[in-house]
Amino acid sequence: MGRVNIVKQIKVDGKWTLRSIPKKKSGHYDWAALPDGDYFVEWREHGRRRRQPAGNTAAQAMEEQRRKRHELEAHALGLAPRNETSQVVPAAEPPSVRKLIDRYLDQIRTLKKPNTHRKYDAVLTRFAKVFDGRTLDSISTEELNDYVVALMKSGMSANTVLHNVVIIAQFCKRNGRPGLTRLLHLPEKILPLPLEYTEEELAAFFAVTTDRERELFSTFLLTGFREQEVVFLFWSDINVKLRTIRVTSKPHLGFSPKRWEEREIPIPVELARLLEARPHLHSDRFVFPSPTGNRVHNMLLKCKAVAERAGLDSEKFDLKTFRSTYATRMLRSGFDVRTVQHWMGHKSWKRRCGIWCPRAMFTTGLIRLSCPALLRALIRQGSPFNRKSPPAEKPFAATVDALSTRLPDRVRGLNPKNVLGPASLLVSEYHLPPLLFGHPGSLKSHA
Repeated sequence: MGRVNIVKQIKVDGKWTLRSIPKKKSGHYDWAALPDGDYFVEWREHGRRRRQPAGNTAAQAMEEQRRKRHELEAHALGLAPRNETSQVVPAAEPPSVRKLIDRYLDQIRTLKKPNTHRKYDAVLTRFAKVFDGRTLDSISTEELNDYVVALMKSGMSANTVLHNVVIIAQFCKRNGRPGLTRLLHLPEKILPLPLEYTEEELAAFFAVTTDRERELFSTFLLTGFREQEVVFLFWSDINVKLRTIRVTSKPHLGFSPKRWEEREIPIPVELARLLEARPHLHSDRFVFPSPTGNRVHNMLLKCKAVAERAGLDSEKFDLKTFRSTYATRMLRSGFDVRTVQHWMGHKSWKRRCGIWCPRAMFTTGLIRLSCPALLRALIRQGSPFNRKSPPAEKPFAATVDALSTRLPDRVRGLNPKNVLGPASLLVSEYHLPPLLFGHPGSLKSHA
C-alpha cells in the first residue's frame, strides 16, 4: 500500500513553502502547530512524487488522505485500473455560513432545550450577519480574532464574549474546524463572587409575603431548585412522610431535568409542613399552577413585586440568588461539597460549589490568627492593640454544637462536616433555624 502524507503550505519569511504536519507524543497530528494555510496530500507513483490539494481544514485533509489511500490500495490489488489521464472531478461548492448555521440550529432545536436554542440562535445569527455570503473555510483566524475584538468594543463583558466564542467554536467543530479556541486571542474569564441574600433581606422579604407566596419562595430557598424545576413540580414529586422532593422529567410537557438526570433531595421540616398544608389550587398536577391550572410563567415578576413591597431593591432580587443562597448556607452548615453538588444537580463541583466559599467557617480562624512580633511592636508604640480587645464572636463550631442539640437522639453527636451517608437525615429531621429559613414565623415555631 502506498504511503500518503499530509503537508501544509505556509508562508515563511515572505515565501510559500510546504511543511509536514508535526506530531504529538501520542502520535497524533498537531494541527495547531503551524499557521494558517492550505493542505496537500503527497504520495509516490512510479518513483515520482505526486501531490494534490486537500482543502484548508484538518478534516478535509484527513478525508482526502483516507480517500487516496483506498485508491492506491485498489490499484495495488488490481481492483481499479490506473488512468493517468483522468481528471479530478471538481468538488461541490461548499455551503455558506448561513446555510451551515441554519442546519446546526435545527439540530440544536431538536436535541437541546428551548433556552439553549434561543442562546445559540442569538449568538450564531450575529456571527452570520458579519460573515454573510462567506464560506466557513474562507474565514481566517485573524478575521475571527477581529470579530472577538469587535464584540469587546461593542460593550460586551469578558464572560459574555467567551460564552459567544464557545458557541461559535462548537459550531465550527461540528463543521470541520476543530480547535478554534486554541488559535484565538481571548479575554480572561472573570469569576464573580457568589451572590447571597442576607438575613435582614430574607426577613424583610418573607415578612410581606402572602401564604401562597411564602410557600413558593420557601421552595426556592430550601431546595435550591432552578426556575423550571419549580414550574414543573408535581404533587407526585413530593413525599411528605420521607420529607423528600424529586426532580423528574415530564416528556409530555416538554420538560426534562438539566443534564437529563433526575434527582431526589431531602427537605427541612418547615418546608414539608408548608407544602403539606398547601391546598391543591386549580390543578391536581402542578404544585404552583397558574389561575387556569397550567404551568406558571411569571415567578420572577412575583419575586420582584414582593421585593418592592418590602422596600428592597427589586433589581437585586431574582430566583437564581435563592439557589446560590441555598448552596452557600448548606456548605456553611457543614454539609460536604459532593453532597451539595448532587442536591444542586451539578455535573462538576468545580462549576459552582467551588466558588461557594463557606466564609463563616474561616472567621474563627482569622480571629485567632496573630503575629506576636508585630503585636509587641504595636504595643511598644502605644497602638490601640494595647487596650483590652472586646470578646471574640461566638465560633462557628460552637454554633453547630448548639444547634445539634435539636437533632434526634440517633444522630446527635455526629459532626455534619464529616457525615456523608446520613446527610439527608440531618436535613429532613433538622428544624432549620432562621439563619436559613429567614422569615419571622420560623422564630415562633422553634420557641
